[in-house]
Order: sequence, then structure tokens, then C-alpha cells
Amino acid sequence: MIIYLHPDNPEIRKLKQISDRLRDGAIYIFPTDTVYAILADANSKSAVEKIYSIKKLPKDKPLSLLCKDISMASHFIEYLPNSAYRFMKRITPGPFTFVLKANKNLPKPSVAHHKDRQIGIRIPDHIYLQELIKIHDSPLTSTSAFSNDEFIIDIDDLETIYGNLVDGIVDGGIVKTELSTMLQINDDAIELIRAGKGYELIQNDI
Repeated sequence: MIIYLHPDNPEIRKLKQISDRLRDGAIYIFPTDTVYAILADANSKSAVEKIYSIKKLPKDKPLSLLCKDISMASHFIEYLPNSAYRFMKRITPGPFTFVLKANKNLPKPSVAHHKDRQIGIRIPDHIYLQELIKIHDSPLTSTSAFSNDEFIIDIDDLETIYGNLVDGIVDGGIVKTELSTMLQINDDAIELIRAGKGYELIQNDI
């Protein structure tokens, strides 16, 4: 089912319905500031397992955690140095994935199979997701939507491939296939794992 939202003022009623269904274990596809993503409530074991099944992912492959801001993200991080906090605050929301050590607050379904408890944190700069997470007020687990090792950028293709597997697909138009810039944060060090969208904004900082 394709869901249409107003591009500038997404309907709160529709997002509230999506949030309620996510809490009940539903799975949706949303546009992000990078690619389309399959997402679920991070606390729903059945939904997280369904994402692994749909994508045929190994259980030790970590999923990203989508948060509305650094305050929400910090609740799940073992240690966030002041320098890293200032850096993240300056560039978020944005197309960046921050890889950090998770603490015991992280929803168990998100790290159940990860021995090192590393988690990728995303604070996406997309109005649909920003508004959804504000309403939902808890983190979402996500992974990119692709088929045959290619990212899916068209809503009709998403409907063809995933329409019977997810509870809804939010139309965000054609998206560019740009992965997020991935950064590892350890103590006071910030290391580049993958240069992607937004890298040119931070290349002089790392």
C-alpha cells in the first residue's frame, strides 16, 4: 500500500496511525535523506526479525537506529565525548551514520546478535521521518531497501518488490542513490569508515 503525505506539512493523523501500527509490529518503507529505508519499532522483536527475513540478512549484521536528535541517541550510547557531541550537534540532522558502543538501554532486539554491541545511529534530515519519530518518541530500526544489490529509487518498483511484505510504503518520489557518510566514534577520535553524502561538509574535520 502506497501512502501519500504532504511534502511540506505531513499529516499528523496519518503519522500517528503509522506510529501506532509500528508499536504493534508493523513494518514500513520511508524515504530518508539518503535512500529508501525499511523500518520498524526498535523494541519490536517480531518486526526486527521480519526485517532480517525480508532482506535475507545474517543475524550478526547490525541495523541502524533512527533517532529524532542527539538527546534521544545519547540515551543508548555508552560514552559520548564532549567533542563528539559538539561535532554531531553541528552536522545533524543529516546524512551521517555514527557508529558507537551501545549501552544497556538499547532495545534488545536491535543488538541481540551483536557481540561487540556496536550500533549505527542515524538522525536523518527528512521531514517525514523527523515528524514520525517526534510522534513515536522512541527509536526506529532501519536498513536500506534494495534488490539484487541495487538500491530501489522508484516508488512503483518498491511496491512491486515489497508491497506484499511490508505494511505500507511512503511515497517520497525518486530518491538519489547516495549512501550516508559513516563515522566511527571512539573516545575522542572520529574516524571515517565510508565517504558518502555530506562528506564534503566534514572532510576538514576528520
